[in-house]
Amino acid sequence: MILSILLSFVVAPASAVPNDDEKVPVLIKFKGKTDAQLLKANGGSIKYEYDVVPAIAAELPQKAIDALSKNPNIELIEPDGIAQITGETIPWGINRVNAPATQALGFTGSSVKVAVIDTGVDYNHPDLAANYLGGYDYVNDDNNPMDDHSHGTHVAGTVLGIDNEIGVLGVAPNAGFYALKAADATGYCSYSDIIASINWAMANDADVITMSLGGSYSSTLKAACDNAYNSGVVLVGAAGNTGGAVIYPAGFDSVIAVSATDSNNVKASWSSYGPEVELAAPGVSIYSTMPGSSYGYKSGTSMATPHVTGVVALLLSTDVSGTNLDLNNDGTWDPAEVRARLQSTATDLGTSGKDTYYGYGLVNALAAVSDLDQAPATEDPVDTVTPPADETPVETPTDTPTDDSSVEMHLSDLTVTTDYSVKANKHVFVYATAAATVVDADGNPLSGATVTGDWSGLVTGTVSAVTDSNGVVTFQSAQLKNPIGNFILEVTGVTLDGYAYDSSANACDSEVSVDFTLSLK
Repeated sequence: MILSILLSFVVAPASAVPNDDEKVPVLIKFKGKTDAQLLKANGGSIKYEYDVVPAIAAELPQKAIDALSKNPNIELIEPDGIAQITGETIPWGINRVNAPATQALGFTGSSVKVAVIDTGVDYNHPDLAANYLGGYDYVNDDNNPMDDHSHGTHVAGTVLGIDNEIGVLGVAPNAGFYALKAADATGYCSYSDIIASINWAMANDADVITMSLGGSYSSTLKAACDNAYNSGVVLVGAAGNTGGAVIYPAGFDSVIAVSATDSNNVKASWSSYGPEVELAAPGVSIYSTMPGSSYGYKSGTSMATPHVTGVVALLLSTDVSGTNLDLNNDGTWDPAEVRARLQSTATDLGTSGKDTYYGYGLVNALAAVSDLDQAPATEDPVDTVTPPADETPVETPTDTPTDDSSVEMHLSDLTVTTDYSVKANKHVFVYATAAATVVDADGNPLSGATVTGDWSGLVTGTVSAVTDSNGVVTFQSAQLKNPIGNFILEVTGVTLDGYAYDSSANACDSEVSVDFTLSLK
């Protein structure tokens, strides 16, 4: 099951027509030192002032944006974009990347600090609590980065689920982690909160940052990632689930872009690809931790990314000093050295050599640490065991049948609506939101069903996402400037283990359309 990558900008409710004094969330990148007073003098409200990049996140009136864009000390002003987490459904993958065999040699990620930038993490989970080092919630602006979605907890379990003979085993079970909540309960996050999380991770000496989220290009986000990388932090990002181009931040040169493979070592059909892809990792039906001391299955490049992050942590727990891998002879692993080692030890897939589907190949933990010694230990190594043979994975819902052909599911509702914002009293920025509800034959909502569809009309493209606990999934289109015409969404398929989609049983049409026209006076 997957979540498509969507990007939109913050917009005002349709009922409110903005004026020149209405404040717009933006990122302001300075050519030199930041100047918060300049922004305040122009009516700005400061959200964050960063160290990782000479930039400020703020809200500014449109007329101030127009004026400040001409200021010679400001490099650019760009919208504070909205990203979305990149996956949904879980691990045979731990074995596939040879993590247990690597742990058996004593490499467990000890003393390595991983920053998980996501929807937060259930740090009380029995498979995660022992490794929790703290964090911050940038959505609610407090010190409690608890996961209210599930995505971040799932990512964290793949990286560092501890060896406690219950639940799941992560790739690097002795690594510590910071939970940085940048995405809200719906899976969306502003670029300003992502940058703030990177800033926090750097300030707290994180060794590696994992980002299973993304959207479109942002110059300020790129500068933040580049500066973190140049300071010695390894960054890993999800390539995306659109089946098209790699999203950002994974698309930046400073970030290891990860595509997703299935159990046959074949790229998942929905996995994004391109020259930016550096490594591949398991991303289909990955089993990991979920909030509330539970476990579940998810799929996506979001699930592939933490496999690579975990292998980075294992490699960072080795001693590079005195080896020919220490390219600058400083006795420590640098991001470029980590990447070179992972590239050269990856298991080649697809076309010989680096390609756009798999990059350098499937990440291989055992090959990466081969012939290396453990770094000076700060605690006793943990002996590695695989999960108990009699362990029964817990799925949600727990009563899902196993016979794909025996249980019917269908759509009970499909709608599409539009919303818009008005800038400078002349430009209308419009987007559409489609909502589909999936139920079983008895009308009960089904969570975890992957719904795919096609936009047509004013916007085009294939989308895919997973239903929530109410059986509902939403798709948001790209924003259009001053459009006139129809937004059309057609549901082309629904999949869920144990169920068969019967479109003939739908209580609604499989295609819905809404017309948008607006006259400004």
